[in-house]
Amino acid sequence: MNSSKLIHTITQCNGSINVGGGNTICTVTVNNHITGATTESPATVNQCVGSGASTELDCVPLENTTYATVTQCNNAGNGGGADVLCRVNPSAMVTIDVPITVNQCNYSSNGGGSTVECATELNTIVHAAEVTPTQTPTPTETALPAAADTITVAPELAATGVDSASLLISAAAGALLLGLGALLALRRTVVRLRRD
Repeated sequence: MNSSKLIHTITQCNGSINVGGGNTICTVTVNNHITGATTESPATVNQCVGSGASTELDCVPLENTTYATVTQCNNAGNGGGADVLCRVNPSAMVTIDVPITVNQCNYSSNGGGSTVECATELNTIVHAAEVTPTQTPTPTETALPAAADTITVAPELAATGVDSASLLISAAAGALLLGLGALLALRRTVVRLRRD
């Protein structure tokens, strides 16, 4: 059975098949997934106590702990010629954040030649807490200033390495002086014509 809800107690196969030649076979597996920090500890076991009156027990571990995490296969397989085979995984871990108890296969298969085979597996899987990455703000686009008009230098000036700006100023000054000289010459010519 799969459950999306948190389960704290599992009880099954108790007082089952108490007739001759009956077999009680039950298994439970619990996988607890925990995100974040937690404190784990080994599961306690109370198993195969008062069982297998006329047979050798095959129980791992064979323990008698009060208020245990797993209580199974107690007072079972007492009918003569019975087999009692019960297991709790040695790596069974529990946490106080998700308390759980398993109670199964107790007072079962007490008829002659009966078999009890029950197992519990507890797994606590701890996942690191997820870290949400910090979002980097998206830079806003800034309009660039309009490009200034460009002046193309004459190829011959660029080849000489001469600064074209000073040449342009000198040429403009020379043209201005020539223009003034021409005006003065024209004025003198006009004045002379009037005197004649």
